[in-house]
Amino acid sequence: MKETAGKVAFVTGGANGIGLGMAKAFLQAGVKVAIADVREDRLRRVEPQLRELSDHVLAINCNVADGDALTRAADEVEAKLGPVQICCNNAGIGIGGPFHTVNDETWHRILDVNLWGVIRGGREFANRMIEDDREGHIVNTASIMGLITGTGSAAYCATKHAVVGMSECMRADLERYRIGVSVLCPFVVDTSIFYPDLADDDLDGIAERKRNISILKYALEPRYVGELVLRAIQDNEMHIICDGTETPRLVKERFDRISGAFERQFSDVDSS
Repeated sequence: MKETAGKVAFVTGGANGIGLGMAKAFLQAGVKVAIADVREDRLRRVEPQLRELSDHVLAINCNVADGDALTRAADEVEAKLGPVQICCNNAGIGIGGPFHTVNDETWHRILDVNLWGVIRGGREFANRMIEDDREGHIVNTASIMGLITGTGSAAYCATKHAVVGMSECMRADLERYRIGVSVLCPFVVDTSIFYPDLADDDLDGIAERKRNISILKYALEPRYVGELVLRAIQDNEMHIICDGTETPRLVKERFDRISGAFERQFSDVDSS
């Protein structure tokens, strides 16, 4: 989708972090934007900020764990801004812990938001684009943890690996309908996923939390990530990788381990 100006975008988790970064980058580029978020307080806080960039803004209270709510949101966006051609399934949560400690309630919650939210949003808007024969693009937010693994993150990794694999399949399925699909795999971005228990205006608390989380030294600004997403939509990139320092090494280490398993286990197999 080389020409994005004038198109309509729908961004879940759009009132904070990466979603808000996408919304700002899109609006700056002339895209009309609807942000959806489960937090009404955040919607009220950021909508005026977005209106400083463009009048073509719509804020919708929507929980991606509710399929009917997503359908209602899609209807509202079409009625007020026009048919959606860019769908960003970005809403996500970062709960979890060591595999053996994660209870059923936590599994259901993270799957319902991080995976089923992407399924519901992707299916809702892909079918609308197909029915109207509209060119479109879908961006699913995964994580670097959709390409690597780590301790204490089994539930989170499960959802993010699923989003990466599903996005690659979606791209193959939707290509003939002129619908592109990208999967966003950021390393570390400065978002509230690192301090979900703090209020957005608790600046001292957030600053202290940032000082105590060493990985945040790698954190990117959400607006920068939003600009990378916009460029990837225009260039029809499959994988959106935001970090060129740590990410390549981490991903390479994982795939080297996999490649090493092939070499050890099949080194004596005659390929002829």
